[in-house]
Amino acid sequence: MLAGTDKPPPLGFGWIVVGLLAIFVAIGFALPWLWRVRERSGVWSVLWRTTTLGALVGFVLAALFGLGGSGEPSTPPMGRIDYAIWFTVVTIVGSVNGVIVGLAAIIAQPR
Repeated sequence: MLAGTDKPPPLGFGWIVVGLLAIFVAIGFALPWLWRVRERSGVWSVLWRTTTLGALVGFVLAALFGLGGSGEPSTPPMGRIDYAIWFTVVTIVGSVNGVIVGLAAIIAQPR
């Protein structure tokens, strides 16, 4: 992720690393819960929960990054359509990531 020419790394890179670590820790804490859900309710219930949580995380991240502006003063502000596209795309990407996490949780469950 860090290009060789980025010395020192940009400030935003540090925030991305911190955010990824927080997400990894959250997934690690969620795995035992997801395994219990699978035992009680089945595979589809795990996928439903992870997809919904992924969409929620995507929406929150879209709000954090989208509503904060680009940080570039010469960039024109986003319009309503731009915001709609931004929130839709990032929410969909979050839900797809949720499916991937759900499948990984199902496969990684100890037997």
